Formats: sequence, structure tokens, C-alpha cells
Amino acid sequence: MKTAAQLMPYERQRGFSLVELMIAMTIGFIVLAGIGYLYIESRQAFRSMDNLSRMQESARYTLEIIARDIRMAGYRGCASSSGDFHNTLNKGTESAYNFGLPINGYDGGAASWTPALPTDAGGLSGLSLLAGTDAIILRSATGSGTTVSKQPGNSSADLKVTTPNDLAINDIVMVTNCKAATVFQITNMNVNGAGQNVVHNTGAGVGPAAPGNSTKDLVENYSASGGEIIKMQSKSYFIRDGASGRPALWQFDNYKPAGGDNPAEIAEGVENMQILYGIDADSNGIVESYSAANAVANWSQVAAVRISLLVAGNDDNVATSKQKYNYNGALVDAPDQRLRQVFTTTVSVRNRTQ
Repeated sequence: MKTAAQLMPYERQRGFSLVELMIAMTIGFIVLAGIGYLYIESRQAFRSMDNLSRMQESARYTLEIIARDIRMAGYRGCASSSGDFHNTLNKGTESAYNFGLPINGYDGGAASWTPALPTDAGGLSGLSLLAGTDAIILRSATGSGTTVSKQPGNSSADLKVTTPNDLAINDIVMVTNCKAATVFQITNMNVNGAGQNVVHNTGAGVGPAAPGNSTKDLVENYSASGGEIIKMQSKSYFIRDGASGRPALWQFDNYKPAGGDNPAEIAEGVENMQILYGIDADSNGIVESYSAANAVANWSQVAAVRISLLVAGNDDNVATSKQKYNYNGALVDAPDQRLRQVFTTTVSVRNRTQ
């Protein structure tokens, strides 16, 4: 008996010809090239979208942090708009402790800043700021505070406050009511019955941010008028090289020791920060003009702050060529093929003193 294979005619048992193989290979290469092109294009699109989203997130996060401190600048509890303000600190005019000046800034040039960067406590001169960038210092009260229950007298070194609270020895605080506010440093604390004594004696303080008090006279009797004690803060924002070697936005807390996490890197890729200050010269609540820091004659008239950030993407060679972008009124050539975007916001200063 013969098998089916033996019955198959010889002339029908043929393979592909060379021409057919070449055509099939060509079609295969075209398909592979198309798939490769689509992969490269989709990967490049993903890189672009990823860089854009990271840039937007960095800018959003950065502006949110700075805007919060700008809005709070000059906050003095219910006495925020009061002119009756006292600073009993020994170094009350230095950058870290000048709470009579809620905001001041510095306009960066090619090799210097106007006004010159301060070298005192809270100064910026030793923090390696990038040339051509701006910097700002913001001062205010912060936190929920605690109530003053008893004050033996204006010149007494003790205030009795309610507990619990977040106060500690060497804290720089403000006691305030709706008529006045006084800044001092806590030199000691002890429990007194159901409350706590906050001591503010004269003399030099202790610790990295410890100016001490020039007087223990708080001028006002705060226990007789609903006083409260609130912590103070003084923070600086500026641009310098980050941990990756690229520019970044930094925050310096004037009441923490330098080193370690102070200053703290807020956002990588923020290459420049330019700031304009809205001036309300006649105190009518309307900003008449915006000026750079080098043109602000009276910082107490600053009622708004306009911040412009230049943010670069993480990855190079994302753009098809080196970009040109408008920043701070000038057309700038990018040094590489990173994506860049400008983010600008204007923030009102809610607690500007009148």
C-alpha cells in the first residue's frame, strides 16, 4: 500500500524562490522599521510629557510654599494692622529678627545684588546664591499660639500662659492682642499650677538663634486684654546649585543652625527666580506699580509680590533643538536641549502694616 506522500507529484514539491524571499524580507524590515519608529516616537512623547509634568509639579509646589509665607508676612495675630509694635530683642534690626519689616528682597545682577546681601544674622551673603537671581526674606508669626492668663506687670520677666502649648526655651515669640504686639525671646520656662511661666529676662540668649532681650518691659499688659503668645518665623528663599549640581530653589530657616537640612532644597531644576514688588504708596489697598528690589524705596508699602520662576526639565535631549524662551523681558538661548517653562504668580500680602 502506498502512502499519501508517495502519491504527491514531484513537480508540486517546491520552496520559495529567491525573489519571493527578498520581497518577504523587505516587507518584514519595513514592518520592523515602522514598529521601531512608533516605539521611539512614543518613548520621546512619554519623556516630554514626563518632564512637563515634573516641571509643573515642581513649580506648583514651589510657588505654593513661597506664596503661603508671602501671604502671612507681617502677621501679628489680631494686631496685624496695628502700628503699636515693639521688638525687645538685642539684635532687632538684623535680618533674622527685624519683624518690623515683614518683607524685603534683593535683586541679583551679574556679580552683585542690590541692596547688597546682608552679612548679619539671617544674612544671605554666605549661601552661594547664583548670580542674576533674586532672593527674598519673609517674617511673620506662625502657629496657633497660647493664651496669656496672667502678667504681673509690664516690666515683669514672667508671663503665665495656658497649657498645653508648643513653646520652648530660646523660642523667639510675640505676645499680641488687638492693640499691640511685642517680640521677645523665651529665656526660661517652668510649671506654675495649672499653667506655665514664660520667662523673658534680659541678657544674651543661648543657641543658634538666640539674640536675647534688651529689656523685659513688654510695654503693654497683655493679660488684661486677651493676649496670646505665638512663635515667630524668618525664612529666606533663593536659588543656588542643588545636590545634583543643577540649580534649585532653597529655603533657609533663620532659627535653625546652619548645616544638615538648613538650608533645605525645595525643588530641583528651578534655574532662576525674578521678583517684582507691588507698591501701594497711598495705602488705599490698590497696587499702583511693580518694582524690582533695587527700586523699592519703602518696604512697608509692599502690598503684593509677583514671582516668576524659570524651571527646566530633568532630562537633556528632550527638545528637538536648543530652545529660545522669553524670560524677564529678554529672549534667552537655552544652553542645552532640556525643556523649559516660565511660571508666574502674584500674591497679595494680607497683613501689610498700615
